[in-house]
Amino acid sequence: MFRKKNEDFFEETDDILVVFDDGQKTSDISRISSVNEESIVVTGKYNVPYHDCEITTGPDGRIFFYRAPSESIKETKRLAELERNTILSQIANYRYQEESSVDISKIALIAVTMVSVLMLGLSSCQG
Repeated sequence: MFRKKNEDFFEETDDILVVFDDGQKTSDISRISSVNEESIVVTGKYNVPYHDCEITTGPDGRIFFYRAPSESIKETKRLAELERNTILSQIANYRYQEESSVDISKIALIAVTMVSVLMLGLSSCQG
C-alpha cells in the first residue's frame, strides 16, 4: 500500500533533495528530476546550486542536503518556476508546419519549363 504511493510520487530519479529552511525551521523532501555540474533540479519546485549541497548515500540512491536561509530557498523556488514557465511557453509557441503534398512554386516551375520546351520545339519545326 505505502510502496505504490511512493512509486507514484517519486518517479523521476532515485535521488532525493532535502531542503532545510533555517529561518522557518522547516524542511521539504523532494525527488530530484535532474542533476548536472551546476545545479540540482526538482521540476517546478527547486533549482539548487550543486556545490551548496551535502551529499550522502542511502539505500535507494543519493541524498542531497541543502541548508539555507529563507531568502535563498525563495530564490531557488523562483528560479525553478521561471525555468518551468520558460519550458511551458516554448512548448505552447511550437507550431507544427504541415508539409503540403502539392507545392505551387514547383508546379509553376514545371509549367514554365514545359511551355519553353514546346516553344523551342515549335520554333525549330518552322525553320
